[in-house]
Amino acid sequence: MKRFLLTLWNDLLGLFYPRICGACGAPLIDGEELLCLYCLFELPRLSYHRYPDDENPLRNIFAGCSSVRQVIAYLHFQKESYVQHLIHEFKYHKNERLAIYIGRLAAEDLQRDGYLTDVDLFVPVPLHPRKMRQRGYNQSERVARGMASVYHHPIDTTSLIRHTYTKTQTRKSAYERRQNVKNVFSVAHPERLAGHHILLIDDVLTTGSTLLNCIDALRNVPDLLISIFVVSTVI
Repeated sequence: MKRFLLTLWNDLLGLFYPRICGACGAPLIDGEELLCLYCLFELPRLSYHRYPDDENPLRNIFAGCSSVRQVIAYLHFQKESYVQHLIHEFKYHKNERLAIYIGRLAAEDLQRDGYLTDVDLFVPVPLHPRKMRQRGYNQSERVARGMASVYHHPIDTTSLIRHTYTKTQTRKSAYERRQNVKNVFSVAHPERLAGHHILLIDDVLTTGSTLLNCIDALRNVPDLLISIFVVSTVI
């Protein structure tokens, strides 16, 4: 009887609040979790991190940053694609479970292949408090949560801070993006980061301006190594 009532309740929930794929919007069936099986297997996963450094196109963005070790992007981003829809779901539509799920998927793939084994601290790119209030959460921190569920590393959300509010980077040129986030980050607790190998985590990499400015803010932290993970990149 209990099982029947539970099934009936789930059916009613599905009628009024249907479970849909976070990428394509199709209804999910039993056994599917946030993404349908088609989207899960067809996600445009990238393997730049497997290339030699001089062949990894993402390394060129951070070529002048001596502290940077690995640069990893999980998915290829194109406009009007399933990946764009997925990113917008957890960035603008409050689907934080999807961000955690994608972080876990990426971490499972990377851990299985032996990557990020020497990282010991996750640092999501911070939001300004005003934008945090608007969105309700930091999507990069939710991605970090998903990754931490696999790697079991702590997440630091207080040492790197965003002290200046900036408008969206969308539709800005590479130069405008760089200027838009220039000197907007600072380090509140450098001693907490000293001697660590951190993973800077963000959702989308286009020109790299946000991450480069984070690295600028971190340049005076002693004995700091930095690796970078982004959910997606247009490159």
